[in-house]
Amino acid sequence: MKFDFFKENILELHFQRNFFAILSGVLLLNTILLSGAVFWKRERTILVPPRLTKQMWVQGNAVSQEYLSEMAGYIAKLFLDLSPSNFAYNHNLLLTYATPEAYGALKKQFLKEAEEYTKLQLSTHFKPAEITASPETLEASVTGTLSSYVAGKHVRDSQETVAIKFTHRDAGLLLEQVTGGLKNESN
Repeated sequence: MKFDFFKENILELHFQRNFFAILSGVLLLNTILLSGAVFWKRERTILVPPRLTKQMWVQGNAVSQEYLSEMAGYIAKLFLDLSPSNFAYNHNLLLTYATPEAYGALKKQFLKEAEEYTKLQLSTHFKPAEITASPETLEASVTGTLSSYVAGKHVRDSQETVAIKFTHRDAGLLLEQVTGGLKNESN
């Protein structure tokens, strides 16, 4: 009787020993794999633009005036800092911010402007001086000096205003409309 009791205990102890040995092996393998993943993992550094000086936020359908102003300034520079060699790049970049509804109209507008820039060998450089933003309507206007060059020669400096209309989608702003600049320049 004692023999059967000891035999059952020994079998149970062997089962427990084997179970914990396998469990320890799995945990050891898991630890080695995770250590390797941490060791060879590349660290991702999130960079913030160097000019970020104000707090910006998006909450529900509302955006801060600072965010709207920064986006408007960025869009205006892309829209007016142009030359025959970079307008395709700038216009494609602007189109990445366009709403699907406005994409076609904006692309048509940009193609027409590209023809003018090429025909006149026109280059423009825009220096924003004032940005007025309205978070309620998601509209902004950027006023500044537009320097124009034809075939590399300075033609004139003029005060120009770019009107920009955004729409709010998925915690960000998308471009609906942008007007100003070349229309005034080519007249």
